Amino acid sequence: MPHPPIAALRSAFTASAKPGSQDWPTLADFTVFAAAGRTCGRAPLIGLPGWTCDDAARVLALAELATRTPEGDLSAHLRTLYWRGDAHERRAVLRALPYLSVARRDPALATALVEDALRTGDPHLIAAARFADFTSATATVDPD
Repeated sequence: MPHPPIAALRSAFTASAKPGSQDWPTLADFTVFAAAGRTCGRAPLIGLPGWTCDDAARVLALAELATRTPEGDLSAHLRTLYWRGDAHERRAVLRALPYLSVARRDPALATALVEDALRTGDPHLIAAARFADFTSATATVDPD
């Protein structure tokens, strides 16, 4: 399931993350994005094959941050997080695209990130790019 509903992603993350880190995505900011693996763990998510705790933590954090960040700033942050990030961080930015309206409103950014991921040869980034359907309305963030 490439784009589980955000509530299912939250639930699986809460069940799988390191003890004490379940609130990390709502408390995180852009400066701690890289710490998701150390803070929340890298274990597979229970019930969501192909997802790990660090992927979910970063995607949930970006979805939360999107609700309180002006769209232009969010685009700039996504660009920075992707280009300066390691493969895990880049994968999370790609996985977050379907959940963020900025991807639909700034398709040039989303396209550039997907194209770069496809050029890397990294199978994890290629898989994330393959499922980064940022035009999809099925994975939008719900308010709860």
